Amino acid sequence: MLLGYIQEVVKEQAIAEQYLIELFNELKATDIKDMMATGVNTFLRLQQIARKKLSSFISTVEDCADQDEITAKKTINGNKFIDMMGHDQQLVFCGVHYHGKTIVKLAAELNKPEDTIRQLLRESFNIIRNNRNDTAVHQ
Repeated sequence: MLLGYIQEVVKEQAIAEQYLIELFNELKATDIKDMMATGVNTFLRLQQIARKKLSSFISTVEDCADQDEITAKKTINGNKFIDMMGHDQQLVFCGVHYHGKTIVKLAAELNKPEDTIRQLLRESFNIIRNNRNDTAVHQ
């Protein structure tokens, strides 16, 4: 049920599964003990935690929604990984990840060679990958 709830918000199975995994990985023993207490609705508690976790996703999608503002050099914020990206990396990442645009379409829209778009996309994923690993090491 929780996966279904998350999938309704993010609209993609793979992303929903990742959020679900992260949600359970972040639970502490005290959280689990509190959820298992008599009279507590475990699903509702998990849904509250998921809603809080998804709030950054929702604001990121809203930030990425207005391509005219992004093109006008608006910095996207509210997501720690996207915050680390440069303007062009943000444009490409949001275009591909949140809007499902192809490399060819983005190259035409941004008036850049396809190889440049691919490189920017690789760089944005490297930012996420490198900083996700740093976060895991420090926990």
